[in-house]
Amino acid sequence: MITTDPYGQSRYRSFYVTWGYNRAYYNKSDIHFKGDGYDFTLYDVRAEDMPEKFSPSTYLNPTQFTVPQFNFRAGYYFRKNTAISLGWDHMKYHIIPTQLLRIDGNIDESISNLTNYTGQFNNEYILYSSSFMDYHHSDGFNFIRVALERRAPLVNFGHSGKHLIAMNACASIGTMMPWTDFTFFGVNHRNKPHFAGYGASLHAGLRYEFLNYFFVQVAAQAGWSNLPDIMLEDHLPSRADQKIVFFERTWAIGAYIPLKTKTE
Repeated sequence: MITTDPYGQSRYRSFYVTWGYNRAYYNKSDIHFKGDGYDFTLYDVRAEDMPEKFSPSTYLNPTQFTVPQFNFRAGYYFRKNTAISLGWDHMKYHIIPTQLLRIDGNIDESISNLTNYTGQFNNEYILYSSSFMDYHHSDGFNFIRVALERRAPLVNFGHSGKHLIAMNACASIGTMMPWTDFTFFGVNHRNKPHFAGYGASLHAGLRYEFLNYFFVQVAAQAGWSNLPDIMLEDHLPSRADQKIVFFERTWAIGAYIPLKTKTE
């Protein structure tokens, strides 16, 4: 028999998969940069995400599916409405250009002839601009996380109970794998994906389930990440260090895949 009941009150021994998209929001953060000829910290840096404008050639093209800010998740209900899941939140992070930032540390004068951006700094302010640097996780502020989830059916309606509203909540831990693009005084370094730290989050949302197997979901996630090992210049040991608090809103489609077992 199929272990899920016809009214969606239990998803025991069912797998599920979801695919969707996100918008992300970030708190102000301090970023420490250290490399050959520089060691400085920027304080209270404001950042934003980088959503891809809708285009069928991107969103409906299987070869371009990783370009937008997406979410993929797969899970298994090992109890009535309790699941364990693994997924990939592909957010993007970009420092907002042309902002006045407080700086501490030093940048060697041999690096650039832009004297406003070199020398010793002690609680001074500089203008963040492209002539100075451009720092972003534009190929992904990636959160690869495992979660313990709880589903709670709320409202059952429609013929034979084939339509249902359920709440879904989870707690997650995982690794952060940014793909960082760093330009410093005009020299660009498009680094490779790199495991730079770890994160944790809480997530809650609503699912509209229909025909017993399919659903659409809206949700929100609040998370914290610690990235002490952000790659800056690929082949060099230069690194950045920052902690990012983020808020993410998502929408997704999904399906339940019940397992068939022998009747006991």
